[in-house]
Amino acid sequence: MKITSKGRYGLKAMMTLCEPEARARLLKTREIAEKQSIPVKYLEQIINTLKKRRLVTSVRGSEGGYRLAREPETITVYEILSALEGDLSVLEKDADLREGRQGVFWNELDSNIRHMLEIPLTEFV
Repeated sequence: MKITSKGRYGLKAMMTLCEPEARARLLKTREIAEKQSIPVKYLEQIINTLKKRRLVTSVRGSEGGYRLAREPETITVYEILSALEGDLSVLEKDADLREGRQGVFWNELDSNIRHMLEIPLTEFV
């Protein structure tokens, strides 16, 4: 498992949307990008994925923008990263190391990583 810039930037964007002043209004992609030093075009792709995964909602128009789709306490770091990165397992699903004693180790490692990432966004900020 490797967290790419897509995952890191997505997490930064979600942390921005989690801030109290951001939760009181809609934020434009440009605002988030400037605050977190993320290229705007790349952030637009990331936000679109987060929207498809129902982690953010949007309002169109000149007064439009983005906000969290749910309370930040109910959104986990794991949800965000898996939405952007896909499978977060250490091994591929069909890896032969998932069997026997080695399998116990790798499965436990996956479980521990997931447990660490299951923290609410509010605890990560």
